[in-house]
Amino acid sequence: MQAEDFFRVISEVDFICDDIGEIKDQVNLTKSENNKISQAISSIEKARTILTDLFPNIKSLTEDVRADLESEFADSC
Repeated sequence: MQAEDFFRVISEVDFICDDIGEIKDQVNLTKSENNKISQAISSIEKARTILTDLFPNIKSLTEDVRADLESEFADSC
Protein backbone atom coordinates (compact mmCIF):
# COMPACT_ATOMS: atom_id res chain seq x y z
CA MET A 1 0.00 0.00 0.00
CA GLN A 2 1.02 3.56 -0.62
CA ALA A 3 0.85 6.42 1.86
CA GLU A 4 -1.65 8.13 -0.45
CA ASP A 5 -4.17 5.36 0.23
CA PHE A 6 -4.06 6.15 3.94
CA PHE A 7 -4.18 9.91 3.31
CA ARG A 8 -7.29 9.39 1.17
CA VAL A 9 -9.06 7.57 4.00
CA ILE A 10 -8.37 10.41 6.42
CA SER A 11 -9.45 13.00 3.84
CA GLU A 12 -12.71 11.13 3.31
CA VAL A 13 -13.34 11.09 7.06
CA ASP A 14 -12.85 14.87 7.08
CA PHE A 15 -15.28 15.26 4.15
CA ILE A 16 -17.86 13.11 5.90
CA CYS A 17 -17.70 15.26 9.03
CA ASP A 18 -18.00 18.40 6.90
CA ASP A 19 -20.97 16.98 4.99
CA ILE A 20 -22.75 15.96 8.17
CA GLY A 21 -22.14 19.42 9.60
CA GLU A 22 -23.62 21.02 6.48
CA ILE A 23 -26.70 18.81 6.70
CA LYS A 24 -27.02 19.71 10.37
CA ASP A 25 -26.93 23.40 9.49
CA GLN A 26 -29.45 23.13 6.64
CA VAL A 27 -32.13 20.99 8.29
CA ASN A 28 -34.41 22.01 11.11
CA LEU A 29 -33.57 19.48 13.82
CA THR A 30 -35.03 18.78 17.21
CA LYS A 31 -32.68 19.06 20.16
CA SER A 32 -32.47 15.27 20.33
CA GLU A 33 -31.68 14.96 16.63
CA ASN A 34 -29.07 17.68 16.89
CA ASN A 35 -27.45 15.90 19.84
CA LYS A 36 -27.36 12.60 17.94
CA ILE A 37 -25.71 14.21 14.92
CA SER A 38 -23.20 15.91 17.20
CA GLN A 39 -22.45 12.53 18.79
CA ALA A 40 -21.99 10.98 15.34
CA ILE A 41 -19.54 13.71 14.32
CA SER A 42 -17.66 13.27 17.59
CA SER A 43 -17.45 9.50 17.06
CA ILE A 44 -16.15 9.95 13.52
CA GLU A 45 -13.56 12.43 14.76
CA LYS A 46 -12.47 9.91 17.42
CA ALA A 47 -12.15 7.27 14.71
CA ARG A 48 -9.98 9.68 12.69
CA THR A 49 -7.69 10.12 15.69
CA ILE A 50 -7.43 6.37 16.18
CA LEU A 51 -6.60 5.86 12.50
CA THR A 52 -4.00 8.62 12.36
CA ASP A 53 -2.31 7.03 15.37
CA LEU A 54 -2.59 3.51 13.95
CA PHE A 55 -1.58 3.97 10.32
CA PRO A 56 2.07 5.00 10.85
CA ASN A 57 2.52 2.07 13.23
CA ILE A 58 1.30 -0.77 11.02
CA LYS A 59 4.23 -3.17 11.11
CA SER A 60 3.65 -4.69 7.68
CA LEU A 61 4.13 -1.35 5.88
CA THR A 62 7.49 -0.43 4.43
CA GLU A 63 9.61 1.92 6.49
CA ASP A 64 9.26 4.65 3.82
CA VAL A 65 5.46 4.51 3.91
CA ARG A 66 5.42 4.51 7.70
CA ALA A 67 7.77 7.52 7.78
CA ASP A 68 5.60 9.41 5.26
CA LEU A 69 2.48 8.69 7.31
CA GLU A 70 4.13 9.67 10.56
CA SER A 71 5.32 12.95 9.07
CA GLU A 72 2.01 13.79 7.42
CA PHE A 73 -0.16 12.95 10.40
CA ALA A 74 2.16 14.74 12.84
CA ASP A 75 1.57 17.91 10.81
CA SER A 76 -2.21 17.50 10.80
CA CYS A 77 -2.71 16.86 14.50
